[in-house]
Amino acid sequence: MELDKKVKHNKFKIGKLTFTLPNNKPTDELFQQWKQEFLSVPETNNYKVWLTGGYLEDWETTDIDLILTGKPNHKEVRNLLHQARIIGVKYGLLIDISHWDTEPLYIYENYPSAWGVGSGVEKFVVEKLNIDFKLFINDELIKQVKEYEKVIEGLYRYKFTYPTNKQITRDYKSKPILLNG
Repeated sequence: MELDKKVKHNKFKIGKLTFTLPNNKPTDELFQQWKQEFLSVPETNNYKVWLTGGYLEDWETTDIDLILTGKPNHKEVRNLLHQARIIGVKYGLLIDISHWDTEPLYIYENYPSAWGVGSGVEKFVVEKLNIDFKLFINDELIKQVKEYEKVIEGLYRYKFTYPTNKQITRDYKSKPILLNG
């Protein structure tokens, strides 16, 4: 996620969560602290937790992209998506996390251009679960999914096609890393 570098802090709203974070690049030390605390949440043992995106690629970024996979218990997934972000705020980290129906390593290995690797034209559709279908930054609507289904209170399902236009313009080199395997 790219934010206005002139702003020192940003206010985020996703679902029922509203929080303010410094506009900083995540550090390895803070990420390791977040990882240790998040993976100590007992329900994470029921899912695989994947690290992907700009932080993994060592790009200029203000967020850390994570994916949960595994057969979803909807209340558990909703709670983990909240906890990941809340723990992130504790460490000053913007955590961008959702549950996917497909492991990112499968896409990377079998549909590399859908992951943003190479120059092919493959597409891959992922079914996601997230705590909202909108993201606000500084009270401005930044992202909105048009077609979604409410699964339970505070958890939504939608389909997302990869690669995105942003991914097509980038050179991905790193495969997703499993954090708890």
